[in-house]
Amino acid sequence: MLKYILKRILYLIPIMFLISFISFFLIYLSPGDPAQIFLSQKGDVPSAEAISALRSQLGLDKPITEQYVTWLVDICHGDFGNSISTGTAVLSQIKKYFPNTLKLTALAMLITLIVSIPLGILSAIRENRLTDNIIRVCTFTSNSLPGFFAALLLIYLLAVKLRWLPTISSGSKNGIVIPALTLALTMSAVYIRQIRAVLINELQEDYIRMQRARGIHERTILFKGALKSILPSILTIAGINVGQLLGGTAIIEIVCTYPGIGRLAVESITNRDYPMVQGYVLLMALIYVWVNLAVDVLHAISDPRVRHHILTGQSFRPVHEK
Repeated sequence: MLKYILKRILYLIPIMFLISFISFFLIYLSPGDPAQIFLSQKGDVPSAEAISALRSQLGLDKPITEQYVTWLVDICHGDFGNSISTGTAVLSQIKKYFPNTLKLTALAMLITLIVSIPLGILSAIRENRLTDNIIRVCTFTSNSLPGFFAALLLIYLLAVKLRWLPTISSGSKNGIVIPALTLALTMSAVYIRQIRAVLINELQEDYIRMQRARGIHERTILFKGALKSILPSILTIAGINVGQLLGGTAIIEIVCTYPGIGRLAVESITNRDYPMVQGYVLLMALIYVWVNLAVDVLHAISDPRVRHHILTGQSFRPVHEK
């Protein structure tokens, strides 16, 4: 297992270099001059001399390969540069806004699991019955709702009509509820359907039939056998979603005016704030690949079949994915 983990970590090194290379050069292919945009924010038309001086100050007049090497060396020393828009350190801005997105992700995942696991189990054990059909219709409906529309709907119902929550999040304790509910609403549908599919397949396995033939109570079979087998699948989906949520909540944060890292990234892209966008992309890539590594390791630990196939060098595919 240790050899497998070290091998996966070694794979991450070239991946991270490739991500840094792509994120740096793609930013510079985008239209617009950040120096000109920054000077134009004051309301005046900047002169060519002022633009040239600012470009020289920011190092934008150097060859792009030299800029990349300098940026990469600074990153390795923990220096992400300074924001063009605000002049503050990129790392300090990330430290300011990232905890808000982390809280939002944690609350959204908690709500999703609390709702999805019971409903997924209920849908599986009531397969093709009225309860199952109702749950499936609800999941299909919520899954088809765009995130921004679900956010606007919840703001209208919970904030405008019922006045239970504030219409503007602004990072307050109550303000985090609507964006978290929005994310949970769209994610729960996927979780419920996955749990239902895996559990239905698991309940048809031979060992379950043998337990039923021996007269073991159905509740014991469900909670001590089948549910234990679906934990790796839930863990895998949750891990992937955590990585996606930490970097993909920008639309919800903007609609709900929540001060998170995604909203900061969109504003930085609008302002052509290259250092901020590059720092954001690199941070999200780091989080995503390391979260996926942790999920793979935990999956191997929790599922003896995966662990066996890793140790023997064989590939493993769950039955429900065949």
